[in-house]
Amino acid sequence: MDLIVSFAYAVGSVICHQLPERSFFIDGRQLPVCARCTGLYVSGAVGLLGWIAVKFGRGWRGMPPHDAKSASWGPRLAVPPRTALAIVSGAVMPTAISYVTGVTGVWDGSNLTRAALAVPLGVAAGAVVAAVATKDLR
Repeated sequence: MDLIVSFAYAVGSVICHQLPERSFFIDGRQLPVCARCTGLYVSGAVGLLGWIAVKFGRGWRGMPPHDAKSASWGPRLAVPPRTALAIVSGAVMPTAISYVTGVTGVWDGSNLTRAALAVPLGVAAGAVVAAVATKDLR
């Protein structure tokens, strides 16, 4: 278990500053990434799982079953690339504004605020990753 925890913190140090004052703590232990990154990764997983649930949930409600000859599983949820780009571009705005206002000293929210403002981007990115993986977005 210690090896897994050490690995998580090592990976976290490559992608995140890990500043204690900008991180969440559970049971007195700092998470391997900051609050903003935590918001991104947790909501990214929610977006990915949400896409899969919608895709396959619709299939369970009378949609045609998976065709072995088709390129994707489940019903087709086609998303045009421009639509996906527009959604991600809009979803990045709360995170970008939070980051820029913090760096410039205009406003620096709490850890909870940083995490919450990262949620739209995380959900959108997770859904896009799932859409690409299920060949609903190319």
